[in-house]
Amino acid sequence: MTLNPVSPNASAPARALLALLYELRGHKTLSGQHNQMHKMSVASDEVHRITGHYPAIWGGEWGFSDRRHNVDNIAYRPALMEEIYQQHAAGRIIVMSYHQASPTVGEPCGFEDGVQAKLTEEDWEDLFQPGTPLRTVWEKHVDRLAKALKELENRQIPVIFRPYHEMNGDWFWWGGNPEHFRQLWALIYDRYVNHHGLTNLLWAWNPDKPHDGVADFYPGHDTVDLLGTDIYPNEGRDETYPQAWYDRMAAIAEGRPLALSENSQVPTPADLDRMPWSYWMGWDNLTLKANSESALIEAFNDPRVISDSVTF
Repeated sequence: MTLNPVSPNASAPARALLALLYELRGHKTLSGQHNQMHKMSVASDEVHRITGHYPAIWGGEWGFSDRRHNVDNIAYRPALMEEIYQQHAAGRIIVMSYHQASPTVGEPCGFEDGVQAKLTEEDWEDLFQPGTPLRTVWEKHVDRLAKALKELENRQIPVIFRPYHEMNGDWFWWGGNPEHFRQLWALIYDRYVNHHGLTNLLWAWNPDKPHDGVADFYPGHDTVDLLGTDIYPNEGRDETYPQAWYDRMAAIAEGRPLALSENSQVPTPADLDRMPWSYWMGWDNLTLKANSESALIEAFNDPRVISDSVTF
């Protein structure tokens, strides 16, 4: 285990952010909130209205669609960048999700026919082969985001980057096959760190509910800075956050920061007693739908929870 980012030339802000996550590990939790592109910071603002505290982590998405799926409309990318500048200036940590359009479809695309498209084995072979049409489309997509991330780097803004999340499920084009996923992760890591020379990223591996076999999708400690898991309540499950899931993720992390990377129900004080997540990130308006105002107030006023602004 190391306190240094996996990017060999990581910027000072990225190093400081990772150091903060290690410092808080096990005894403090950062509050967080994901915000949809078409509404920017409405969800975070609502949490602040209810609790009197602003989530310390501001989550956003790069987008892939147009008016067909306006929630993730790429037309909002310029506004997204401006919002990130403002949130960083206000002391918030930035988390960037990336639902990349399938390279077999291209962007902009719909959700079901694009992000949830299925690749054949031949498609995967083409994607991993330099110079193929499919690889060229994939590079075009990720290079657009790389340009934006470089702008953030120039402004000294570090980013917790979580591409290709929930890969242990089969609902996204990048999911369901451990070997394909690990190769894809290596591909984007190499493209961003070695080809583009990005230095401001902390690499976050975020599977869905960590059932048996989740470790097969782990790309390795040399390309992952922190780990997290996306957990939502399921009908028929006795508890939202089973202890066994946390323990399984902690075993993979081997001391690295471990987050509740997507959730609807905020963790209770009892949850934090058992599972000292480095942060949680509520997902858009699900935070408001899944929690009473009193539950939100209790969570954001827990003495172990850090909100509002962060210095690192």
